[in-house]
Amino acid sequence: MTKFNFDATGVGSVPFSDPQAACGIIFDNFPAIPFWPQMVRTSFLENMYVQFSEGLPGIVLDEKKRTINVNAAKASAEIESVYEKYLACDVEYFKISEDYAKGFYAFLRMAQSLPEGVKFLKGQTVGPVSYALSLTDLDKRAVLYDKDLFEVLTKVLAMKARWQIRKLKAFSSGVIIFIDEPSLVSLGSSYVNINAGDAIERLTELITAIKDEGALCGLHCCGNTDWPLLLKSGVDIISFDAYNFTREFLLYRRELEEFQSRGGTIAWGVVPTSDAVAKESPEKLAGRLESAGAILSVSSMITPSCGVGTLNERTAVDIFKMTKEVSKKLKR
Repeated sequence: MTKFNFDATGVGSVPFSDPQAACGIIFDNFPAIPFWPQMVRTSFLENMYVQFSEGLPGIVLDEKKRTINVNAAKASAEIESVYEKYLACDVEYFKISEDYAKGFYAFLRMAQSLPEGVKFLKGQTVGPVSYALSLTDLDKRAVLYDKDLFEVLTKVLAMKARWQIRKLKAFSSGVIIFIDEPSLVSLGSSYVNINAGDAIERLTELITAIKDEGALCGLHCCGNTDWPLLLKSGVDIISFDAYNFTREFLLYRRELEEFQSRGGTIAWGVVPTSDAVAKESPEKLAGRLESAGAILSVSSMITPSCGVGTLNERTAVDIFKMTKEVSKKLKR
């Protein structure tokens, strides 16, 4: 059973333009659990939904117009070939090319000489529910509502996660993959029709693939959602926006305690990913978590509340430094 003593890490997206410099900032501020940076400012290819699109059947990508869609007819012709690669466990077919993830490849180069104190290398992948809700066909219908496409999309993400883990394990036996699922805030919403059963089935498939490769699996949702459902999903780590939603999260103390009794870890996103960080201090942010009581003391990580890719570089660095200091304070 892995226990975390308020170790700090980040969510994924960064505003920096130099991948090597970005990795240096990350290793400096997250020495126990560095993560590879998604360089969202450098290219449309590093957009969260584009970054994991290689190998998906029917993809139509226009970098100039900054659009990504699925051509259903093209997808039907390609699905069989994708399934053959999946059944053959051909992880290299599902790799993420360097043009789509410059931060990942810079991270791998830096990982060749890991500094002392690194416990885990952290990667991330877009989740199948958020991806399938955001990705549409040419008629603007979300892939989420096409059973066949939703299923093959999940399998592609699972293979990409396996590929990513194998690359990271070349440098560290400890690997964590976070599934980023912002759209799970819509679970139970009357405005977006997400079938909870289908969502959990697809999530479980990706979680299983990650854990089968010997990595820990985290799930990040930056809003409020159906926490009891996710706490029972089989993930090892639940990551959430603790700056804004701790009260709502703690409504489910029984489910949280059961999750932690099974070895689960909570990643408290207590550092705001906005200009609000300027008015905070490590002492104030640590104090925000006091209401968590015993739940806080079992196994916890400290993170920013979300990614920092939309912010300016100075604010992003301030957030990383604040996260590091909150982690240090809680460790003491």
